[in-house]
Amino acid sequence: MIARKTWREVRGMTVAYTLLLELLLIPAILLWPDLRRAGAGIGELLPAEFLRNIFRQVMSPDDDGAFLAYMAVQLFFKGVNVVGVAGAVLMGTGLVARERENQTLEFLLARPVSRSRILAAKFSVVAVCLVVPIFLTSWSAIPLSAIPSVDHELPFDRVTVAAFHNACFVLLVLAGTTLCSVLSRTQVHTAFWIGAVVVAQVAIYFIQEIRKVSLFRLSDFDVYGPVMAGNVGFSRLFMDSTVWVLAGTAALYLAADRAFRRTPL
Repeated sequence: MIARKTWREVRGMTVAYTLLLELLLIPAILLWPDLRRAGAGIGELLPAEFLRNIFRQVMSPDDDGAFLAYMAVQLFFKGVNVVGVAGAVLMGTGLVARERENQTLEFLLARPVSRSRILAAKFSVVAVCLVVPIFLTSWSAIPLSAIPSVDHELPFDRVTVAAFHNACFVLLVLAGTTLCSVLSRTQVHTAFWIGAVVVAQVAIYFIQEIRKVSLFRLSDFDVYGPVMAGNVGFSRLFMDSTVWVLAGTAALYLAADRAFRRTPL
């Protein structure tokens, strides 16, 4: 019952989220040949050295390697990091705060179900709504890249490994949003606090001297580029990066669960 109610609340956003991921991906792939021809020299105009390094890899003389680097940017570094994080914030904001705001939390807690199970049901539905579209849209890039005008191969295993890590990062943001939703009285307050954290982390990421402490370093081109190039496999990626993302997700979710069990209506 709780899961069905949560699904009804987020299904419209899930459809829009999926379509947005796909609509950003399709023109990015179709425009690759034109960008490949016209892109030389543009990279030196980029403001940060790490962005110029990314562009150099995308403009590499190795055409196949350049396309793999380009897809690491378009699929994961830019696409899911932007849309996925936004989706996690938008869908997670109302998990508990919406119930308080609508004065339905008391009725929800009156059910013969523990608070932990209520939160788990709500979180699980939103997590599935965020994760499944990441894999579906990532896999859709494989046949799109093979059309004659583009004519490139995307290895299924590399795309899947990168999508798995990217999905874990989105769940980290969802867990943080869930904690804010539990602690906040309204959805606006939830959006403010998690939005402030995300904006601060993005700002830190673009400052060369301190960017290494940004959470977005766990989900940037330095993570996805080697995976798409075939230089890093699942086990190494998991031990180097994914395990820390999952640990952070677990810690934030457990904090949200603890707060939900102890917080008054």
